Order: sequence, then structure tokens, then C-alpha cells
Amino acid sequence: MKLAYCPFDIRKLKFYMKELVELDDLFLLSYYTPRDPKVLLRDPDSRGWLAGSHVVILHRDKIIDPQTGRITDAFSHRCNERHTKRIFRVVPKDYHRGL
Repeated sequence: MKLAYCPFDIRKLKFYMKELVELDDLFLLSYYTPRDPKVLLRDPDSRGWLAGSHVVILHRDKIIDPQTGRITDAFSHRCNERHTKRIFRVVPKDYHRGL
């Protein structure tokens, strides 16, 4: 298996979740942890730091959070209220696109 990068913008994950769940597949979702979008629009500090982020796994309609070990319904996980950093789909190794 490998990762295929999915096109996205910085909208909150809730705007993608229905479509991702309908695909009934396996995804790696990364989101920014600050709730305030102004944090994401500012310039990085002198060390290059902008904001924290977190990664979860979406399998079908469930979110698996590797940090907590919890499995949550995709539509009720806190990531829905956070801004998207990255979306990857897990695809077969011989898939024509991917990392």
C-alpha cells in the first residue's frame, strides 16, 4: 500500500467528510489544531513555527485516533471543526499515482 495525495484546501474537514465517507475507503487526515483561523494566516515566528497539527485515520465511517487509541464516528470527531492540513488516500502499491 502507498499514499495518494488528495487535492484539498484549508476548509474545515467537515466540508470533506461526507464525500470521504461515501468513498468507503481508507484515508490519512491531517488537520491544524488551533481553532482560530487567524492563527493559520499569520506569518511564522522566528523559528518557522506556525501552528500544531494532528493526524488521524479515516476507515469507512470511523476515525481512528492513534494518539488516544479511540475509534469515533467520523461525523462526530473533533477534526470536523478543524482546518485541513493534508488528505491522503491509502491505495494499492501498484496504483498509477501515489507517493
